[in-house]
Amino acid sequence: MFTAARTADIGRPQTVWLRTWVEWREREDPTPSRKFIPYLCYHCENSPCVTACPTGASYKTKEGIVLIDKDLCIGCRYCVVACPYGMRYGPLVKTAEKAMEEPLVREAAEGAKYGGVIFKPPVPNKWAFRADAVDKCTFCYHRYKGDGKIWTPACVEVCPTKSRMVGDLDDPSDEVADLVRRGVAKPANKWGGLVYYVGL
Repeated sequence: MFTAARTADIGRPQTVWLRTWVEWREREDPTPSRKFIPYLCYHCENSPCVTACPTGASYKTKEGIVLIDKDLCIGCRYCVVACPYGMRYGPLVKTAEKAMEEPLVREAAEGAKYGGVIFKPPVPNKWAFRADAVDKCTFCYHRYKGDGKIWTPACVEVCPTKSRMVGDLDDPSDEVADLVRRGVAKPANKWGGLVYYVGL
């Protein structure tokens, strides 16, 4: 689910059906340049998507990660409308059907029995991608061991230039915390949350 794509519809994962993606913007004036901007759920401090969910499927963990319990999601898309940044989406049925034909997916017999799981998740199915439920970035919460220690999301792990970072904002010696404290890294949105950008 982690990939890069270019879309003209800024901030709308509904158009690309990806949990996180990278958009590039080009400028000609005053000098030609290209800027790459990663988009993902900001895991807002006061999450409108959580408030809008009628079943409690959208919720926040004690670590501040906003998740969707696929067992409770009824696919109403209220959270998609409520997200001011367009970071949630409902996969199209045809997209789901096409994905089910991929070799890696076909091998996931256990996941397929669950009712529309597109891939066999590394954790219980509540974080899996389901054709009848809303999806979004989970900050790779399935990697969290429950020990209170910071885990590394896949997008951070595979970034070849190390431009994506993860850190502990409560640790004064942490490099990311230092960038935030000095104002070099700024919040991605006005709602607060866990995502910061440098250089925007």
